Amino acid sequence: MTLDQLKSLQAIVEGGSLRVAAQNLHRTQPTISVAIKNLEGELGLKIFDRDQYRNKLTPQGKALYEKAKLVLGQAESFKSLAKQLATGEELEVGIAFTSAIPVSPIIRTIRQCKEQFPRTRLEIYSKNGTGPLDLLESGQASILIIPWLKNIDEFESMHFMNLRFITVIAADAPVLNNYEVVPKAVIKTYPQVIISGRKSSNTSYGVIEGGDQWRVNDFQTKKEIIMQGMGWGSLPEHLIKDELSQGLLAPLRVEGEIEIPSVEFRIARLHSEPVGPVAQRLWQLFREGSN
Repeated sequence: MTLDQLKSLQAIVEGGSLRVAAQNLHRTQPTISVAIKNLEGELGLKIFDRDQYRNKLTPQGKALYEKAKLVLGQAESFKSLAKQLATGEELEVGIAFTSAIPVSPIIRTIRQCKEQFPRTRLEIYSKNGTGPLDLLESGQASILIIPWLKNIDEFESMHFMNLRFITVIAADAPVLNNYEVVPKAVIKTYPQVIISGRKSSNTSYGVIEGGDQWRVNDFQTKKEIIMQGMGWGSLPEHLIKDELSQGLLAPLRVEGEIEIPSVEFRIARLHSEPVGPVAQRLWQLFREGSN
């Protein structure tokens, strides 16, 4: 049994006749007819009922045709994979980013790369805080977009965006009527809503120790808890712009809290990691988008 025989079978069924099959495969009708007869002889059964005016599949032929389509599809996939490996393109590239940032500019860049390298699978991960570092360590991602709290020597990086975080509470919270700057002793009576950090680190920034807490794993849940009057916390400005303008949320100043104008997010990759053509192109597209 050969792939040519299976292609002849598929061409006859999908073309509806030997003539059309021959045209589609650029072969003569006798050549295709012989290929099918040889296949029937090898398998020991009839694929087509030739008593009919047109070549009609026998019940056994129908089952073989369905299997032939699968085999031919796998063969084509095999050839495509071999071609991709020969060009040096990666089978997959992982991109991980912090869930706080807007997703649209990231997806636009990934889409451009996918259009140029359709055979490479691009894996996209969203994690909290510096959580993308865990995916780098596990080998799932090679390009990160993370808050740049300090220089990390093993990384090559470039600027992506600055993002402002605002500490907020529900606009009708009584504490806003009593204080311009809320004392720590008072704010501890209100639950602070905190995003859980990366699994390999217990560090939490801006957390008021000794107070009640909600711990969540995404910003949408954190935002909803705060809007329901169940706590307070800091949120990315782009996520709460409408709620602030509509008077549903209000900025909150807390005693001793350091106000950070904005957090820089950078695109990073390891200096030591070998870079394939797809990952390199994705890096270039991010660079072009940040200019």
